[in-house]
Amino acid sequence: MMTLIEKLAEFPVKTVTVQGQQQAYREAGQGDYLVLLHGISSGSASWVNQLEVLSHHFHVIAWDAPGYGKSDELLTDQPNATDYAKRLAALFDVLKIEKAIVVGHSLGALQASAFAALYPERVEHLVVANLAQGYQCHDKQTQIQVFEKRPKMLKELGAKGMAESRGPHLIYKQEPQALALVSEVMQQLTLQGFTHASYLLAYDEIRNYLTDLKVPCTVIAGQQDQITPALGIQELAQELQLEQRFVIEDAGHLSYVDQPQAFNQIMLTIQEQS
Repeated sequence: MMTLIEKLAEFPVKTVTVQGQQQAYREAGQGDYLVLLHGISSGSASWVNQLEVLSHHFHVIAWDAPGYGKSDELLTDQPNATDYAKRLAALFDVLKIEKAIVVGHSLGALQASAFAALYPERVEHLVVANLAQGYQCHDKQTQIQVFEKRPKMLKELGAKGMAESRGPHLIYKQEPQALALVSEVMQQLTLQGFTHASYLLAYDEIRNYLTDLKVPCTVIAGQQDQITPALGIQELAQELQLEQRFVIEDAGHLSYVDQPQAFNQIMLTIQEQS
């Protein structure tokens, strides 16, 4: 039986040129598009369970965010979520994706929300999972700490050391294959992409994009998530009147890696609604 890392060979990284920049992604299946955006410490490889299973129901695209994997970094050192959303729109154009279910996990939820706000006509349904809310409304000292924390850790520990230190905190079940996958993905982090993503986290805010949303939205939380706790996500969803909510039991921050069957079933439920 193949490990999750071995299965990645079935979904090799592809690259295209968008607006003069290289953009990387993995792809599987055909039919309705399902576009997957990873979080700050991750990459397209983390979606291997979805590429394998959901490709029987969707045309799955999992991108490597700008500055991750083989994707060229953004051309600004102070990006907000709209900068990532515009790169995603350019990828949609090149791949001729008219409309998709767009799924954003953690910091990817901030990027996906900006995409839905800017291009509602291209979003069949928005899914925000284990969402990072952003620190735009916090005090300046907190913002600086958030911006500097992760790049500093990467510089000091290196990608391998950071994967060993931080990876287990993203998974609740501590299943060996899942931990190995998370470690493999984190070891591909680059300082520039990580720094840009940290700036986005520190200085933007998801309410900028989820307020007055024009597309259907589903919110997913992990019951055991210690990084973006379920309670805070549920309170935000209630505040913004986002009424379709799921809490996945026994799932930590990387809910789609921790409990892929439960996560995938939510995607199929959304497809039935669309």
